[in-house]
Amino acid sequence: MINDYQNIIQELFPNFSSFDRALNYPYFAPNYSFSFYKGEFIKGICHDLNNRIPILSVGSNRSPYQLKRKFSLDQNICVTPATLYDSDVVFAASLSSYGSMPATQWPSKGTEVNLNVLWLNEEQLDIMHLSEALGVAYNFVKLKPDTVKIKDFKYAKQIYGYISIAGVFPFNDYKPKRLSVINAKNATLKGFSEQKALLSLIQSLGIEVDKLSEWVYKVISNKTYRISLHKKLKSKAIKPQNPEWEIVKKSVRGNLII
Repeated sequence: MINDYQNIIQELFPNFSSFDRALNYPYFAPNYSFSFYKGEFIKGICHDLNNRIPILSVGSNRSPYQLKRKFSLDQNICVTPATLYDSDVVFAASLSSYGSMPATQWPSKGTEVNLNVLWLNEEQLDIMHLSEALGVAYNFVKLKPDTVKIKDFKYAKQIYGYISIAGVFPFNDYKPKRLSVINAKNATLKGFSEQKALLSLIQSLGIEVDKLSEWVYKVISNKTYRISLHKKLKSKAIKPQNPEWEIVKKSVRGNLII
């Protein structure tokens, strides 16, 4: 039993190198509810969700690995499975501070995506805003009613999310690419791995590199270079015509993670 638990913890919280962290985005996410409770990972709901704010997780915020990095196990948070309707999860026209091409939501009629919802208090939401570089990389949004359904119980109030400000990367065929590791029904977009997305991005921008790992390290370590790439990506980005969300104007204090 102890060995089983240790194996689960190792799967949930792997010891990635910086390069592996970039390429393994958006990381493993369980298909069940879980909590961080009194410094431990616990399967199930351990907190009262009534006064918490539900945030749809479309990328790495689905994952205990990333949530531990953002909040630590000492923060009491809860995650519940959810389904996103009439949208898919695609690669945004941006790069994260840890070298990944991150995710964003994109309208896709009839598509159903297996995701989860993160339940935060106000203080934790402020931390999340900073980690999502609110107002620079992502907008905080209200999702349209009935586009997200919680798996384990009925919830009729507002659900929120984050949407890339720059937009979606169009790749060479001028079409978004979905994150192939995220399960979906009736998906119409072609799926890419993180590695394939990064290689396509490099090719599209005409960047010459000998090794992907060397370029990723440069993106991570050189903020000026990373921001210059953001500008190029933003100039190529495409945006949805009929989004399934409404932007919420929000200000935040602290240092954004860009």
